[in-house]
Order: sequence, then structure tokens, then C-alpha cells
Amino acid sequence: MDSQFLMEIMEINEKLAEAQSETAMKEIESIVRAKQKELTDSVSRAFEGDDFEKAKELLTKMRYFSNVEEKIKLKKIPL
Repeated sequence: MDSQFLMEIMEINEKLAEAQSETAMKEIESIVRAKQKELTDSVSRAFEGDDFEKAKELLTKMRYFSNVEEKIKLKKIPL
């Protein structure tokens, strides 16, 4: 995993940890959804071009964003 991507994930996780309002949560959720859409499109292109290594790399990145989405859902649930 490239360091720029990992830094991006860390920054999103930090923003999520610090988010205190629903507006902040929605902003983070919007960013994550946009990234997931972008990655989904890229994975489709990689598979269409038979670039399975690229598809594997992109799917791994999608898993990171999926984990962030789960954290968002958990944070929305009041305890």
C-alpha cells in the first residue's frame, strides 16, 4: 500500500474520531462514498483490461474505505 493512500486513510479516521456533529459525519461519509465510487469505476476498468494486479490493489483500497464506512455507521448509533 502506498504511503500517500495510508496517510489519506489516517486523516479520514482522525476526522471521524474528532467529528462531533452530524454535519461533520455527513461530510466524511460523502468523501468516503465518492472515493468508493471512484475505486469501483477503476476496478471495473482494471477487470475489463485484464489487469488483475491493479484490480487486487484497488479492491484492497476499497476494503480500507469499507472499514471507515463501518466506523461511521457505528458512530451514528447512539449508545
